[in-house]
Parts: sequence; C-alpha cells; structure tokens
Amino acid sequence: MKRLKVCWISNIPSPYKTAVMNLIGQETDLIALYEKQGESDREDSWYDRSFHSFTGIYLTKQNAKRIIRDQAEQCDCLIDSDYSNPYAMYAVECFRRKKKTVFMQADGGLAIPRGPVDFVISQVMKRCDRYISPGSETDKYYAYYHIPQDKISHYRFACMSAEEIARAGMMREQKEQYRQQLGFTNRYVLLSVGQQIPRKGYDILVQAMNGITEDIGVYIVGGEPEEHVLQYVKDNHLDNVRFIPFLNKEQLAQYYAAADCFVLPTRYDIWGLVINEAMAYGLPVISTDRCVAAVQFNEQCGNALIVPAEDPLSLREAIMKLYQDEALSQKLQAGSLAGIRDWSLENMKDDLISILNSHVRTV
Repeated sequence: MKRLKVCWISNIPSPYKTAVMNLIGQETDLIALYEKQGESDREDSWYDRSFHSFTGIYLTKQNAKRIIRDQAEQCDCLIDSDYSNPYAMYAVECFRRKKKTVFMQADGGLAIPRGPVDFVISQVMKRCDRYISPGSETDKYYAYYHIPQDKISHYRFACMSAEEIARAGMMREQKEQYRQQLGFTNRYVLLSVGQQIPRKGYDILVQAMNGITEDIGVYIVGGEPEEHVLQYVKDNHLDNVRFIPFLNKEQLAQYYAAADCFVLPTRYDIWGLVINEAMAYGLPVISTDRCVAAVQFNEQCGNALIVPAEDPLSLREAIMKLYQDEALSQKLQAGSLAGIRDWSLENMKDDLISILNSHVRTV
C-alpha cells in the first residue's frame, strides 16, 4: 500500500497530540502545521515539541498561505483540528481545490447554542468530507451542526501509552506507600487536576467542601488558584483544601496513585483527558454533565457519578456518597480500570490510520 502523505493542522503542540503524531509518522509521511507555539494560560513545560518522526511547522502571517498551498499540492489529505481558525479554513479550501480528502478531527464537543453563528459554523463544517469523533457524545455535537452520522468515524482519544496504562495500574497497588510519601493525613483523599481558570469550576468544588467532614481532603493540582477561590478557602477556614503547583508527569502520577477519588467540577470540557488519566489509576470519578469524557465513559463502563454543573450541593452529596459507600466506590474503580484498558495511544494511532486508509481519495 502506498505510504500516505498527511497534513494535520492543529492549534498547539499538546503532549498527547505530539505523542500520537510521532506514532502516525512512523507509518505515514506526516506534516503538522501549528497555528501557534503556545498559549498564555499554560506552563511552557506542559508542551511537547519533540517531533521525532514527523515534521512540525509553526505558521505565521508571513509563511502560512505559502506553506498551506505547498502541502495541498504535495499531501494526500488534510486533518483539520480547528475549524474556526483562519489558517485552518484556508487549508480546507486549498485541499478541496486539489480534490484531496479533508477530515475534521474533534477531541470532543459540546453544542452551545450561539444563535445566527450556528449557521456559519454548520456551513464551515460541511466543507469537510469526513468527521472523526471519539464517541457518542461528540456525535451529538456533530449532529447539532447537521453532520450526517454516516460521515462520522470513531477513534479512541488517548493520552497514555499501553505501557503507561499498565504501569499506572501497578502503581495503584502501592497506594499506601505513596500516601505516606506525600504526607496525606485525611482518611479519604480527593484529587483534581486542571488549569486554575473559571471554566474548571474550582470555586464550585471549594463550596462543596465547606462543611464537609475533615476526614475528607482535596488536593487541587494545577498552579496558583484564582484569587477569589483562595479567599473563599481562607475565609471559611477550609484546612482540608490544598492547592498544589503544576507537576510534571512523574510527580503527578504519585498523586493519582495515592488518591481515593478523582473530581472534575468543570463548567465545560469538550473532553477532559484528566479523566482518562484518573481511570488508568483505577480512580472512581465524580464530574459534571458538561464533561464529555466523564459522561461518555460512564455510559460505557459505569465508573462515575455525574452531577449538574455549577451545583455545589449535588457535588457535595456525590462526594459523601462515595466516601460512605465502599461497595459503590469499588464498583466504580473496577469500571475505570476496565473502561480505559484499550484507550491507549497505540490504539488511537491504529484507529486514525485505519480511518485515513479507508477514506482518502487517490488523485
């Protein structure tokens, strides 16, 4: 079979995407076009710019159109991960003019009514040939914009290799050791990982912790908290709420292995890869109905308690329910371990290459 030449346009070199691109680049000739090198609300060390088996190019106002036109001439297909960016929109039109297959790839999706803008989004989306989705919840997002189901292909959206998933399960068996190393003193430990931004809902989580038993502690990893969140913790003397700076992958693994439950109080996450990570460590999950990963995995493997977004009372009740019901907690733990087993970067790569091979037009 002819080795495909693939152009993939994306926003930033995120760790999971670099990892899967390196795998795909071993089996195709892959060029990745990045709209920018980074974003102001992320630690620079979070990015992965180790482009081992593919070529990564950063687009600028000066070079973007020329590079995109060259790729449309040379490549067999385009994967578009950011339909709303002007560079991506230009790339779609260039590849269409060359009669090359255009894929829209979504990491997830939540439809939010935007009035007349919805029509514009729908028209932009319809410029693609095929649509790549991580599952049923994202299919609903595509359907909202009138994309036919028969044009959608599925892949397993992953952030860990099969080896990393297996290692996470083994680390879980040393839970007490990691708890001692990290100095955990609460009987029951909640973990949350995410950017300290309003969308993640940490103001909701600290409200849920107000008045809860001191036996339960929460560690929120991800940097300096928002000022009003920190002030709420201080004003209400919430000694069982602790904020942890940004951690590297190895450091964070110890927190996952030592925790009893993972909580993501998000107001909006089109996926939420931290859910994948938590599941690999066998953690039961508590999240909101606005977290696509939590909702989808719970439907597949029954590993989570899903609460309404922006509802501190429901979140507190879910935390207490898991704390008090060991049988339920064990059931959700088993669901997490079983549900994440096949969601590896290697399988994600296989899924994407299979989609490309099945639908790329040869011209």
